[in-house]
Amino acid sequence: MKNCYVESAIQMIAERICDLIDRGIITKNKKIVLYGLDTYSFAMRTILSNLGFRVDSYISDDPQLLIRYKRHVKAIKARYLNDAAALIGICSLEERLLPFAEDILILNAEKDCPEIKIEGLHYQKNVNFFQTYDWNADLFLQSVQGKAKMTLQEVQHVEKDLLCLIDAFCREKNLRYWVCGGTLLGAIRHKGFIPWDDDVDIFMPWEDYRRFLREFTGTENCSLIEPTTCDRKNYIELFAKVVDDRTTVREKAGFIRKVHPVGIDIFPLIGLPEDGRERLLFFKRYYEMEKEIWEDFYAHNGDLSVYNSWYPRQKEFLEQYDFDASAYVGVLATAYQERDCTTRGVYDTTLRLPFEDTEVNVPGGYPEYLDNLYGKDWMELPDESKRVSHHNMEAYWL
Repeated sequence: MKNCYVESAIQMIAERICDLIDRGIITKNKKIVLYGLDTYSFAMRTILSNLGFRVDSYISDDPQLLIRYKRHVKAIKARYLNDAAALIGICSLEERLLPFAEDILILNAEKDCPEIKIEGLHYQKNVNFFQTYDWNADLFLQSVQGKAKMTLQEVQHVEKDLLCLIDAFCREKNLRYWVCGGTLLGAIRHKGFIPWDDDVDIFMPWEDYRRFLREFTGTENCSLIEPTTCDRKNYIELFAKVVDDRTTVREKAGFIRKVHPVGIDIFPLIGLPEDGRERLLFFKRYYEMEKEIWEDFYAHNGDLSVYNSWYPRQKEFLEQYDFDASAYVGVLATAYQERDCTTRGVYDTTLRLPFEDTEVNVPGGYPEYLDNLYGKDWMELPDESKRVSHHNMEAYWL
């Protein structure tokens, strides 16, 4: 698992803030001013609140953001509060920083901060103006320095080889699987990869998935990553991956940066309630739990180890309904949420269809599935401006 870990920008910011507290720079008698009106400044506010510190105000030199958030604060005050002092102020640099005040401490986590402008108002960097996130300390890029960056075609080639390996194993062991998502759309529309796609996804019924995790041993360069056997602070997904250990890739999603080898996502396909309202509630309950996990993550200042305590509850959702006895089936933890649900009849038959220079398993009822995900016009190519990967990733050969 040395090539599989997760970076938490919030945890890094929290560690820097704790260091400033330990050094006596952040104190209760300082007026803490946060630069920026974005998720990084809001994360700083949460961290400081968790540590018992109140933020005086946000500052920004973006006129549009100032107008928008000042209006937002006024609306909150008018609807819910009688005392404006309960709100954190939102000001331009000049409104809050002039005249110069010794008791103001400015914290910034943004990449593009007007340091020269702030210093021009007499707030000296590393004296009363501190950066809480080092954008230049990129451990991943340092680790791949001198390594060859993978092209999209190379990523697809590695994934296709892994898919062939999984296909052969499943056919030998009589395990059910089907390509899904963009991989299924590619198989039908392009007879292979969607040209701009950079990942491969497959479904397995829950029992077949569990057998696969028990019996798949990989090869010299190929291994299995699964949430049941790893420290989840290093791997926070609900699904498994089969990966090529000769590669490494980083995916960026807000504060979370996931590092792992190039691989194939294997989603457990589970049974769902038969009643439509119950199905909707089932998905809503699961995604409410995901929000609670995120809240726990914030409450612990971005500590990824909180994911370990949540996995047993996530797993309970996967085991509630038997795939083969259910009229409706689907998956959890995808971007499609309840749209990733179909009648079980979609998977009653399996087709072998071309995918590049090989063949893969496709569910016989694929039109219903693709209609759910992409609408009924999925055979039409999207506008050229939308022909891009939905992953923010960079991959390298090791």
